[in-house]
Amino acid sequence: FRQDEGEEEEEALRRKLKYFFMSPCDKYHAKGRKPFKLGLQLLKILIVTVQLVMFGLSNQMVVTFKEENTATFKHLFLKDYQDNAPQALISLFGLFPQYLALPQIALGRYAYVTGVGVRGSALSLCQRYFRRGSIEPVNDTFDIDPHVLTDCLGVNPTTEDSTPENGDLHNFTLHFSKLINVTMDFQLKAINVQTILNNEIPDCYTFAITVS
Repeated sequence: FRQDEGEEEEEALRRKLKYFFMSPCDKYHAKGRKPFKLGLQLLKILIVTVQLVMFGLSNQMVVTFKEENTATFKHLFLKDYQDNAPQALISLFGLFPQYLALPQIALGRYAYVTGVGVRGSALSLCQRYFRRGSIEPVNDTFDIDPHVLTDCLGVNPTTEDSTPENGDLHNFTLHFSKLINVTMDFQLKAINVQTILNNEIPDCYTFAITVS
C-alpha cells in the first residue's frame, strides 16, 4: 500500500513538473484552460511598446525643435553665417540691433527673459582682460599682469538706453591691448506648438545663449 502511494505521489510530482515546464500552448491543450497570464503579459508588452513609441516621438520633436532654433539663432546673431562654414564673424555692435529687433525680424515667437543678467537686466555684456598688459611684437617683448579683471554691462531691451548708440553701452570701452575675451549672455523663451498636432500640450522652452 505504501509502495503504491509513493508511486502515485511520484507520478503526480512528475506530472506537475512536466506541466510547469510546458509552453502556454501545451498547457492550453493539456487542460483546456485559456492562458490568461499569457494574455496579461502580451497586454503589458503592448502597453510598454506604445509608451516607448510615444516617448520616442516626443523626444524627436524636442531634439528637432532645439536644432531648428539653434540654427535660427546662429543665422540671426552671427554675421554671414553659413551652415557649412567652420566659423562666422561676430560683430559686437551688429548683434545688439538684431537682439533688440528680435520680435520684428524672427519668424518664430520669442520672448526676452529679464532678471537673468547684470543688475536684473535681460542681457549681460562682459569682457575679461588682464589688469595690465603691453605687447610689443617688434621687439618680441611683453609685460602682462596675469591678474584677470571682469567688466560687465547689463542691457534691457525695454529701456531707451539699451540701444547701441546711447547710454552705458556707448561708453563701454574694450581694452583690446589686454583683452582675453568678450561674452554676451541672454535667454529667450519659446513655445513649441507643433506638439498640438500629436494631441499633446505645447512645450515651453528657455534657451540660454552665449555669444563669445
